[in-house]
Amino acid sequence: MTFIKKIHVAVALLLISSIGNAYEPNCNLFQCEIDDCSPCQPSCWGKGFISADLLYWRAFESGLDRCVPVRTCDTITCDDRVVSRFKGKGRNPHFRWDPGFRIGFGYAPACSDWGVAAFWTHFHSHANRSENCRSEHRWKLDLDTVDVVLGYDFDLNCCVHLRPFGGVRWANIDQHLNFGQGFESRSDCSSSSSNPRGSNDLNFSKTHLKQDFSGVGPLLGLEADWKIGCGFSFYISGAVSWLYGKFHINKQNSNVSADTASYWSERTRLDANVAATDAGLGVRWQTCIFGNKQLFLQLGLEHHRYYDFNRIGNYGDLSFDGANFSAAIEF
Repeated sequence: MTFIKKIHVAVALLLISSIGNAYEPNCNLFQCEIDDCSPCQPSCWGKGFISADLLYWRAFESGLDRCVPVRTCDTITCDDRVVSRFKGKGRNPHFRWDPGFRIGFGYAPACSDWGVAAFWTHFHSHANRSENCRSEHRWKLDLDTVDVVLGYDFDLNCCVHLRPFGGVRWANIDQHLNFGQGFESRSDCSSSSSNPRGSNDLNFSKTHLKQDFSGVGPLLGLEADWKIGCGFSFYISGAVSWLYGKFHINKQNSNVSADTASYWSERTRLDANVAATDAGLGVRWQTCIFGNKQLFLQLGLEHHRYYDFNRIGNYGDLSFDGANFSAAIEF
């Protein structure tokens, strides 16, 4: 967790470092040449690209811990007052690694350093936890984002290529949290009462929480690409976005015991502004194919964080981190 929290700082420092090193006169750090493949033939109609990413992420969210009962007991004092005692432990669900995908396409006019691109990211994740077959804790999440960006490409020198970009992000994030608890209300606590309230009453509690968010807002970012030769390069990127949208929250709870039953439901709509940050780094390889086309292969790490996103538990951040493998063709 500490490393994940620091990844945004590392991205910023590496971007600054790459810009500073860009003005070094000698870029050829390795034996092979920077442009060691045949130059791609320029197109009179501009150039487009299509890409596909395989994602392997882990989604995790703070504020989802639930109190698991260890022992409860009710006793009645001599003056017929009920004394309840409860002992529990906080537990988070076991967050899992799951696959996802990202699809992108874009176009840049001929003789221009400007280009427009769009990316759709889809990811589904789930987590669960059980305690002694009496407490079940299940969480699932669906993420869909669409980024439409306008970028400007320029070379600082023969090694470093920069691409600042800006645009719009739309995000739809739905999550469900279900937990059920079955436990016994025991009367074997120490008490001065000579009239216990019965023994081993079975209680059951079930809660369903649902949170849907949909928002749109501006997106700003920067990507740096540092060529190291033989078609390989290191890339690093960072972005920030502000999403203006609505939370739709639904909460339901039921409690059943030997002699009572209760149920409540609550629906809430909230206007919200959610800040998000993205960071990525990795290695990229490119080569020319069929004369005027380029093939790109990429392997990297990335981290995404939506701040103060949890509205169904205690306030907390929603984060995604993991790896990506990307293939793209520029034509």
